[in-house]
Amino acid sequence: MFLLGCLREHETGDRVKRSRILPRSGRLLVHTDLHGNGEDFRRLKQRFFEMRRENAETHWVILGDIVHGPCNEAGEVHPEVYRYPDESWEIVSEISQLLREYPEHIHFVLGNHDFSHIGGPRTGRFYRDEAKALESRLTPQQVMVLHDLMHSALFAIIAPCGILMTHGCPSDALTDLAQLEDIELPPNPDDIAGRRILGGLLFPYSQRPEVTDRLLINLSRDDLELSMVVYGHDRDPDGWFSEWDNQLCIILFGAEPAARRYLELDLAARYRSVRELRHGIEIKRLYPELDPLP
Repeated sequence: MFLLGCLREHETGDRVKRSRILPRSGRLLVHTDLHGNGEDFRRLKQRFFEMRRENAETHWVILGDIVHGPCNEAGEVHPEVYRYPDESWEIVSEISQLLREYPEHIHFVLGNHDFSHIGGPRTGRFYRDEAKALESRLTPQQVMVLHDLMHSALFAIIAPCGILMTHGCPSDALTDLAQLEDIELPPNPDDIAGRRILGGLLFPYSQRPEVTDRLLINLSRDDLELSMVVYGHDRDPDGWFSEWDNQLCIILFGAEPAARRYLELDLAARYRSVRELRHGIEIKRLYPELDPLP
């Protein structure tokens, strides 16, 4: 049903919305890069429903790269971070269903690995062509569901508490959220500006602080002041890093379980700097029962 509904949307020419501004109250769960890790996904799903029981206005933002788990060889070399079964299809299927059930509260943002299935550059971290490797294991119907989810993805989300959320760390080529609504998937080869903006949302690992400041000023307005970008795409053994006070990368993939981080935010609050996000309060460990790393 999800597949057919989304196909009808594309067939009728209706535009897929590419950005979203969240409400000014409620709770927010944010994480990045699952890369086929079903255990991480189930833990986050459980936390989302726990938060919803406390506050029905809880939003879950998934910042891309849900697919492409490690190969067996990587799991042998680095078992502490890469030894887990690749549940990419199961995650795609469940997110597709959850989006149908909670369209106003669950938000999926496109990552570069996701993009590789619908016209983006093919990724090759664990296989020469990871998109081909995954799709070769799926039925034609499953491939259609996967493609449909990626085609319907958002590019950026804004929380009025002061945060822009994307997969990569975007440049200041983006000056207005309205620019995102004209970008097609796959991108029109003649849309040079759109391709530049989309590339800037998916691939950079960081920006100079003045570039991010310009971006945030461009996207702010009188009733909505942005202070930082929260993104993924990168890896770090500590589970998070901040290049500057206006950029925060939160990390699951590539960190040991005890270090994996995600965010829980108050949508009614106002966060003016990465420094205001507290460990254990806003910056949370996915597996708090595990001993922290030294």
